[in-house]
Amino acid sequence: MKIKKKYVKLGVVALFIAVFAYLIIHFNIFDKSNILKILTPKGSPSTAEVYFVIALTILLVFFVPISWLSLAATIFFGYKGALLMTMAGLLSGSLSFLLARIFKEDVSRLVEKIYYRKERKLTLEEIYGKIKSYGFGYVVFIRSMPFIPFSILNYIFGISIISFKSFFLATLLSVSIGQSINVYFFYKALRIGEGPLDTLIAAAIKGLYFLVIILWQRKSKYSAKE
Repeated sequence: MKIKKKYVKLGVVALFIAVFAYLIIHFNIFDKSNILKILTPKGSPSTAEVYFVIALTILLVFFVPISWLSLAATIFFGYKGALLMTMAGLLSGSLSFLLARIFKEDVSRLVEKIYYRKERKLTLEEIYGKIKSYGFGYVVFIRSMPFIPFSILNYIFGISIISFKSFFLATLLSVSIGQSINVYFFYKALRIGEGPLDTLIAAAIKGLYFLVIILWQRKSKYSAKE
């Protein structure tokens, strides 16, 4: 039985690597213009929305940055882009979390390689320690911070001891708020000629949100060293 589970595990890992390699080689998924082609709506409005969520979910599982994708969602779907971004974020986050929870050792090695490609002020050990100490509150906090990519965090949370329920609720809260503000800003910015004042208000809301995040980062107990 153990041997069978081992082969199943190796098969899933191999499939993950194969799909990742295929997406990079054939679609160059880290090139913004290619991603826009992939996400461009296809079919009827309802079909296009389903396609967008599925495509975005797959891209986020394979570490494509979420930061600028809300612009694409706004261009294609307007305000509804916030809902679609949230749905894709929850689906990709849940899938990544479960993959990390099942294949913890393999995913841990992969996350470590990707996370330390650039210099980080916060080590993975510190993140795991703070999750253990503060739980849900810290997950919401670090999920809201801009310095760790969304996709990597999903796997980090899966490796940690946080429960799936806490992870899901924290992701829902942070992604829905962040993406709603982003989509609202982009929607107004793309139509600045129709209502300059509305665009200024949207920019002010986005700026205020960013300021709150920065102040929270500086003043929060979560930022303090253990």
